[in-house]
Amino acid sequence: MHTLYICYMKTIKDYESYSSNPSCVLLQDMKVINYVKRGDLISVQNTSTGEELLIQEMGKDKTSKIDTREYRKVYVESLNSIANLSSSGLKVWCYVLSRLIASKDEIGINMEDILQYTGYKTRANIYNGIINLLENGLLFRKTGSGSYYININIFFNGNRIK
Repeated sequence: MHTLYICYMKTIKDYESYSSNPSCVLLQDMKVINYVKRGDLISVQNTSTGEELLIQEMGKDKTSKIDTREYRKVYVESLNSIANLSSSGLKVWCYVLSRLIASKDEIGINMEDILQYTGYKTRANIYNGIINLLENGLLFRKTGSGSYYININIFFNGNRIK
């Protein structure tokens, strides 16, 4: 007697389709901030002294919704560099992204932390990933330390212009 195995491979059509984007910003990820927008500068003359003063007028009250979730910037021109990463390079890069501090251009790699994050059992995979990031220009070695500079023209956390 022979056993017949039937394997079913999912196709794209097995997944639901939508007429509009089903993802949305969750309420807990939004924050409403209220602030007073700056008004115009006006010139006023003190009638008793003749001194001319610049005064900032009160602006209008403004309300704005902001997204409170943490994010990282990845620049479109860098996507080819990222697409060329090895699997270990990609895992190490994800670790680097997750540990970036806002407006900082360097990163320290904690070996125990990165092993846990990536799920790798040996340091060799981590070193291979770091080498892959160095080869593809996503990281640069920092002199005299185990830290690395990130390539701020590929990815960043915050505003690159200080």
